[in-house]
Amino acid sequence: MSYWSFVFENKKMLIFGLMMTCLSGYGQTYLLALYVPYLIEEFSLQNAQISVYYMIATIASAFLLPQVGKYIDKVSLVKYTLLTTIVFILSMVLMSFNQHWYLLPVAFFGLRIAGQGLFSHIAITSMSKYFVKGRGKAISMASLGHPFGQAALPIMVVALINVFGWRQSLLVNGLIVLIMVPLYLYFFIDEKKLVVYEESVGTKDSGPKKEISQWEIMKSKSFWMLAPNLFVLAFIVTGLFFYQFAIADYKGWSLEWMAVGLTFYAIAGSIAILFSGPLIDKYSARTFFPYYLIPFLIAIVFIWQVDNPLVIFPYMILMGASAGVGNSIMSALQVELFGTTYIGKVRSIFASIMVLSSAVGPAVYGIIVDAGYDFQYVFISSGILMTVAILLSFRIIPNYTYAKMKYKFKKRDRRFDFFNIFTLKR
Repeated sequence: MSYWSFVFENKKMLIFGLMMTCLSGYGQTYLLALYVPYLIEEFSLQNAQISVYYMIATIASAFLLPQVGKYIDKVSLVKYTLLTTIVFILSMVLMSFNQHWYLLPVAFFGLRIAGQGLFSHIAITSMSKYFVKGRGKAISMASLGHPFGQAALPIMVVALINVFGWRQSLLVNGLIVLIMVPLYLYFFIDEKKLVVYEESVGTKDSGPKKEISQWEIMKSKSFWMLAPNLFVLAFIVTGLFFYQFAIADYKGWSLEWMAVGLTFYAIAGSIAILFSGPLIDKYSARTFFPYYLIPFLIAIVFIWQVDNPLVIFPYMILMGASAGVGNSIMSALQVELFGTTYIGKVRSIFASIMVLSSAVGPAVYGIIVDAGYDFQYVFISSGILMTVAILLSFRIIPNYTYAKMKYKFKKRDRRFDFFNIFTLKR
């Protein structure tokens, strides 16, 4: 089945996934940051204070996410999505009407766990559970909601703030979510037609399957193969984005250049997501896992070594390509390694790692800068972390594949065709 035939045949579920990832932007850092100046002025806060509130809420959501995320395996998709939507909307209403600084962490917590955490979790988990042969394409299409949200939501939110004020804009945002999600579920999602394709890794037994605990998942070799990679990616992306304007100031670039670069980041991420789906379906996510962070490493070297503002474009494009492909690869790989039976539980653990690292990254980079070190050390430390993550990723290649690579290397008189590894049987 061609890409577009697949999209047309499964358009209802694919649009659902794309909608959920797009709306998750209301709980993402890039959108909530637009409200920070108004919150600081309204509650007479310092930058450090509101950063601490935000970090506490994000870390709390990261620890709770595995506990609530696993229930998507047991509760119907419609009911689970509606309950999450209620929490999301109530958090927006609380933020809008709040008159006390000590309720800010509560509102942040609701927006982070329901928006950044569970809306994305619902989208990608449903693509993983209800698709088999086209799973890579489905995950890719759903993941497109992230760059779409990054491109459209900030412009819309800024316009709403200018027209209605920051408090009223939150109510409008909540109304948008309230209308879109329940109506789409009611008219387009028929759970009677949704089939979960059971894929339990490591067993061919069709009998009752043993319940696997989150602790058993975290002790597995597969978990420790993926976790460092996911942590480092979210850690560095969030840290660099959080200080993107400070980096521009350090490099002597204008903010306009950096803003244009963000557009190229979103475009590159979208293109990478579209192309990664069919490749994953054809070759499997395992094939590309050790290599997809390499463009990001090159991007870090570029911004570390080059001061010309034009470097913003290859920097953002390469970073966006790695982040876009990474979304698809990591989601598909979790199914390849753990199966679909408990994919909700598995994904909730990895989602919590991503949320936790997104809270820790800006804090660590802030400590480095506040200690008197310039951004050169931030770039160097990021490059080292990325290199370690790439090297650890090669553990996914089986030993017998390495042996076959070594054999082919010798047979070619030491002229090794790098891309030939994609045709090797695992």
